[in-house]
Amino acid sequence: MKRLNLFDLAIIVLVVASAISFSTKYFEKEPINEYTYTGSQIYSAVRFFDLSDGKGFRYLVKVDGSYISDYSPFNEEGVVVGTSQGTFLLKLKDGRVLTVGGRTSFKEDIASHGIKVTMLNGSTVNYLEKGFFTTNLIEAKNKINNVSKFLANYSIIDTTIYSDIAIDGKFPNGITFEKELSNRITKDIFYLKDVKVKSSENGIILSVAGLGTNDFEKLESILSPYKPSKYYFLDFKVFVLTENIPKEFIHTIQDTNIEEVIGDIHVRI
Repeated sequence: MKRLNLFDLAIIVLVVASAISFSTKYFEKEPINEYTYTGSQIYSAVRFFDLSDGKGFRYLVKVDGSYISDYSPFNEEGVVVGTSQGTFLLKLKDGRVLTVGGRTSFKEDIASHGIKVTMLNGSTVNYLEKGFFTTNLIEAKNKINNVSKFLANYSIIDTTIYSDIAIDGKFPNGITFEKELSNRITKDIFYLKDVKVKSSENGIILSVAGLGTNDFEKLESILSPYKPSKYYFLDFKVFVLTENIPKEFIHTIQDTNIEEVIGDIHVRI
C-alpha cells in the first residue's frame, strides 16, 4: 500500500480548500432567509432576535409548542416585541402578546418545541433624521419617504421610525386613557415593536418603536376621534427596509449627503 508523501498531502489540502471556497461563494450568492431553532435552543433564538432588532430587520416568528396552563397545542405566527433571558414576547395578529419560553418552561404562557424565523427584508439602512412638524400624518409620511428616496433602486419594503411624537389635540388625560390608547395602537398595527402614551393638558406624547410609514394612515385613523391638530417629530431614528443590497454599493450609500440626515448613514446586510 502506497504511503502518502508531502506532495500527496499538499494536493489533498488544496482540494479541501477549493471545496470550502466554492461552498462559501455559493452561500454568499444564495443567502438564507429562514432559520429554525428547537425549544432547547431558546437562548440562541433570543440572541438572534436581539441582533436582528438592533439592525432594524423585520421578521416573522412561528412557534410550535404548547400552552403551559393546560398543555394544549400552540402553533401561531407573530412578531417579537421584547426579549429577556431565555424568553421572548410574541405579538399575534389578533393583538395578543404572549410570553414564550423553552421546551421546559413553566412560568411563561407558551413552552416552545420548535421556532421558525422568516426574514422579510434582506438589508436595512439607518440614519438619524431631523425633526419637523406637520398638521397630519399623511404629510409626515411623505416627508419621511422623500428622504429615503435615495434607496429606491433597492426595492424599499417599508421605512420604520423610532421617535417621540408630540401631538396637539383633544385627548383625555389620565393613566386609564394612556393604557387604552396604547393597547388599541398595539393591536391594530401588527409590525409595531412598542408604543407608549403620555398624556398632558395640551395633548399626548407618543413614543413609538418600529412604526412603519406604511401604517401612518392607520395610526391617523386611530387618533382621529381626538381631533389632532399638529404633530411634532423630534429628531428620530430611521430604518429603511430594503431587498438585499450588494456589498459593492455599501460605500456609495454610506457616502450619500442628505440635508435632512444628521450624522452618518449605516448599511446593515
